[in-house]
Amino acid sequence: MTTPDIAVVTPHFQRKPGLLPQAMRSAFAQTLGERVVAVVCDDSSPVSADSELRGLADLPQDRIVIRRQPNGGAGAARNTALNQLPEGVKYVAFLDSDDMWRPDHLQRAVEALERGYDAYFSDYIAVGFPGVGNIERIGTLKPEDNQLLDASLRLYALSVSALEHIVSDGGGVIGTSNVVYRFDRFPKLRFREEFFNGQDFFFWMDLGEAGARYVYSYDITAEAGEGVNIYQASGWGSEKSLQRIRNEMFVWSSVERFYRLDARLKSANRRTIRHLQDALGKDLLHRLRHRKPISSALVVDIVRMAPSTLFVVPAAMVRTLAQHMTR
Repeated sequence: MTTPDIAVVTPHFQRKPGLLPQAMRSAFAQTLGERVVAVVCDDSSPVSADSELRGLADLPQDRIVIRRQPNGGAGAARNTALNQLPEGVKYVAFLDSDDMWRPDHLQRAVEALERGYDAYFSDYIAVGFPGVGNIERIGTLKPEDNQLLDASLRLYALSVSALEHIVSDGGGVIGTSNVVYRFDRFPKLRFREEFFNGQDFFFWMDLGEAGARYVYSYDITAEAGEGVNIYQASGWGSEKSLQRIRNEMFVWSSVERFYRLDARLKSANRRTIRHLQDALGKDLLHRLRHRKPISSALVVDIVRMAPSTLFVVPAAMVRTLAQHMTR
């Protein structure tokens, strides 16, 4: 019998039943499925992982580990799963509970990593953008800027650090459910749990700063689902929009505390913060015009993290008003 050496790490918090079994079926249907063990952390989900998975005859129950924790966010759930991995795990692949893999995802990842690399990501279909890969849609990762390894697999070595890739354009193209890395080389690395959103950015950067070499494919091998997501339905003035801006500001205002940035990356990071401040101005203006509530606590928190917000946001609001008046 093959000893599982690929751990699928899945944080689970969903209100809709049926998503987690779909994700797990895509994991065990891999061409390397016999090497897979799944570790699911139930983050106090309304639809529990136990109720979703226990007793399903088409899933190998002996290779599914379920743990439950008080709600702490995706990063904390992934850490709980990483702390529960069985012995012998060589690779970790992340798979969110509403996402799915195409059957060759793990095989392609392992073959790429065995070329001497430590972290792999593929292209994927993001929520709301059917038919187009995330790398192609965002357009900041270009083949001519990176080292071609295998034309038939559209496989490239990332020629810059993960830190530079992510900071230079305020997020980069690395998803979560399309990442596989060498756990045996970085067994102690964990997600920064204080970041409810954006902790994946820090994990990719921390992995790179620890010495991981990245390889990636332009081929699409994963597809994001439409489960619980704070970024959905978060347009200006919506219930989630101000919280989203606050969470993103926490991420990007923290980058310079953790990493040594050169002048170019500092400028890029501050440009990302400025874009968030502009978004805050538009959000507040929308709320004022439509008499929607404003959380003073969230606004104060944003100003605390980026004090220049006090000066940038009023100017952004004036610009937005002027644009509306000239239309």
